[in-house]
Amino acid sequence: MQQSLQIALLTLRLSATCCQLTRPSLDTGNEDCRAELKLPQKRRFSFVEQYTINMCVEECNFIGSGYIDVDPPYRLDIGRIRTNLKSTLPEPQATSVPFMVKAYTKCEVFLELHGTHFALHLPELEFIKNPCKPFSLHITICVRMHAMQKCPKEFYANSAQCQMAQKYFTQCMDDIETSVG
Repeated sequence: MQQSLQIALLTLRLSATCCQLTRPSLDTGNEDCRAELKLPQKRRFSFVEQYTINMCVEECNFIGSGYIDVDPPYRLDIGRIRTNLKSTLPEPQATSVPFMVKAYTKCEVFLELHGTHFALHLPELEFIKNPCKPFSLHITICVRMHAMQKCPKEFYANSAQCQMAQKYFTQCMDDIETSVG
């Protein structure tokens, strides 16, 4: 389990570095949601704690942005996602917005088909008041994996590290598009 969690967090970091379309700075809701958690200050979180924190931040952000309803079963509101993307993504939006809308759509289907493979049993944390569901974080990880595999060239950082990461994500990870048919 720890190895799959590490790959997930690596995906989040590399995608944010390599594909301009998945940079957290494009989504200001994450900061507000992190602040709402009232996390202990000056504490180094364990890997599992950080994963749980990320899960809660993403769920808060998805609900606050109207991407999902508060209660399961979760379904993405693609119209609201498209509207948000139009207000945050860089130009040319004729490329960036459709790419990301397709990524969210494909990732929702991907999770419907393969979600049981990602079932996690994380410990409860004393500083997290309400337990969080992993749906939003799994969508985010999937979107960023897809971005690592297929980021449009005008938004891709063409560094040696990013080329190596893209090669890994295309050769060693499931292709999101192929997996959804």
